[in-house]
Amino acid sequence: MGRTANAIFVLFIFLIGGVSHATAQDSENSVTLIENSSEFDQPLPIFIKIWCQKSSCPGLELKVMATDGNYTVSNPNRIELSFVASGRVDFLVIANSGTSIDDLFFEMSQWVNANSSSMIIEGDDWLDNIPSPGIAVNQQLVDPTWDCPIDNCHEIHPTGVHWVIGSLIDGSDKDSIEILGDAGDIIEISVPLMPESVEIEFWLRNDSTKTLFEAFEPDEDGQFRFIYPENGNLWLRIKQLPENGFAAYELYILRHSPNLEASWGELAADWGEREPLLFPSEAQILRGWVSSSDTEGDTIRVESASRMGLTLTCWDRFEEVNFEVSLISSDGTVFDLEGDCTNAITTNVDTVALEFRMNSETLSEWNIALTEYPKGDAGAMGDAPDRLWVISDDFSNWPNVSFNETIEARMSGDEFVDVFGFEVTSANGSKLHIDADLTQPVTYQIFVLNQETWSIENASNGGLIDVPYGIHAIRVEKIGDASLTYYDFKLIDDGDIVEMDPGLFTDQSNLFTDYYIFAGFFLLAPAVLVIFWNRNRWRDGINQIEIEQHELRRLRRLRERLTTLLAEEETNEQVIDSALHQLGDSPWQAVVEDWGGPLIRHNTEQVEICAWRINEGNNTMLIGIRIAESAWEMAAMRVYAPEGASVSIAEVSPKHLFNGDEIFLDTLSPLTSTFLRLSISGEPSNIGFHLSGLVNSEPLAAVPNRAIDWS
Repeated sequence: MGRTANAIFVLFIFLIGGVSHATAQDSENSVTLIENSSEFDQPLPIFIKIWCQKSSCPGLELKVMATDGNYTVSNPNRIELSFVASGRVDFLVIANSGTSIDDLFFEMSQWVNANSSSMIIEGDDWLDNIPSPGIAVNQQLVDPTWDCPIDNCHEIHPTGVHWVIGSLIDGSDKDSIEILGDAGDIIEISVPLMPESVEIEFWLRNDSTKTLFEAFEPDEDGQFRFIYPENGNLWLRIKQLPENGFAAYELYILRHSPNLEASWGELAADWGEREPLLFPSEAQILRGWVSSSDTEGDTIRVESASRMGLTLTCWDRFEEVNFEVSLISSDGTVFDLEGDCTNAITTNVDTVALEFRMNSETLSEWNIALTEYPKGDAGAMGDAPDRLWVISDDFSNWPNVSFNETIEARMSGDEFVDVFGFEVTSANGSKLHIDADLTQPVTYQIFVLNQETWSIENASNGGLIDVPYGIHAIRVEKIGDASLTYYDFKLIDDGDIVEMDPGLFTDQSNLFTDYYIFAGFFLLAPAVLVIFWNRNRWRDGINQIEIEQHELRRLRRLRERLTTLLAEEETNEQVIDSALHQLGDSPWQAVVEDWGGPLIRHNTEQVEICAWRINEGNNTMLIGIRIAESAWEMAAMRVYAPEGASVSIAEVSPKHLFNGDEIFLDTLSPLTSTFLRLSISGEPSNIGFHLSGLVNSEPLAAVPNRAIDWS
């Protein structure tokens, strides 16, 4: 693990100056490949190994100049040197021209960059032999425990003694070291750094016996991995042949205890009710160990989110681990994924976690890496929810939007709404609006929310709105076909809401009295002329009033008739259609006056829309549409619930094509009025709608800035 990084770092230091100091040395064109110096505060054993990676490296030579003596080793294929470093030590590697640094493989003692608390260095000579049973041992134990639980390793600094540094004085010297552990622990020893003449024995010692294990074979990569033995303690014995001389060695040992796999203990086949692990960063790898004795294997859960694009990478060194992956939904449902954990996936709408199950018939280390691509909405995980939160929801599931920053998001083909949260921290509130690309097929709404009930108190279609202190929402809705849609926007903060103090103003209206009198006469003069011109016409105005009263009586009877028909269980569609057509042929203002104030009224230069609820408690509404001087072609109207509840159209009169929550109105002629009777399906607390179509060959939408209370 950490040893690989240290090796690279040491090699980098060791090579500093190598290329820049490559110079001609003699008539045979020798070149300096490495020239370096180091300082050692105390005598320490050092081992250096240099291998030529081609058939031969003529002139390859290592020179070490130290306080206690100088060393020179020459060999065109392989160089090994063990010595005790103290004070200033100079290193020099040379070879004949034609050999470069890239042709050599270097290894040098790596502990020099390790934390001193994680190493044990031989001081007094370690025991030559494994002590017999019953003999007291007065020698420091090596505890290489890797204390790094999978759920909080990033929050702690693992402890333990992992580096074992020692030396054999000559061929008769041997070193015996006890490794602390419990039966079932996993021992991992990286490739030992020592001369080829040195070998390691593995022993078991208990109160009654000491036993030499059969030779442990290293893995294909040269490392030792095995399970700590039962019924005794593990000892290592380092030795070499009698004819050999001084030999420095270095071991890097890790002990993986099953009880330290997680903060609560050993990983099991059932994750239980625990919270999932935090989603790892791109540089973080989740690791663990399984063996044949662990018949149930390991299970972990990692947090996820809705519609999250993920690349899963699961591996072990020798492809002996079986990986299974499942999606966990918010209600606990488990959805198994096909494949071997090497696929790109997209999570389901209700996914809250990923579950990984690992088992193996041999001792193996499993590794899992996760990458989210593309990144989630607003930089959060996965897709933004398609509804507004309620009191019982966890607000952290909604992406939080910052002011004046570009927010990037997308909607897949099967979604039409994204909801984001934002927080106003100014005590006076803020003036906000949305800056967006109008060519993108989405609409925006800013919702001002009640901070206790999360109900909508005010809204704008992305335009400037005063938003008080607290947490509020942005609703983005896709317009058009069900296709993958990318969009981006900024929530612009236009500053605090400033209320002017009335005491700052002075009443100076008396200075303009003469102007007001002049302006009054000037503006009223045309009215006098109009009255004079129409004096005879107004003299007979009683008949006009009688006609208007007659029209109002007809509309009242028509309204009562329509209300009665819709209250019956079996309705006569022909009669209802006739009544609606008569409303369309009547003066618009007269209809509005007769039906009373609408629940919602939207008026623009191109269209005016009114909506009434027919029979309180009934899910039926009357919608009137008055078209101005330009026709609406390919017109359609859609209803929706701003809070995200399901809503659809059950019935339309007069008959029109409709599908789900959308009605197709075809062409609405200029200067005409159209009345529709809609039956609503679902239980929304609020209903909004918008009208869209082509006006003068340009797409146009009419969207009221507030919703109808339908509770």
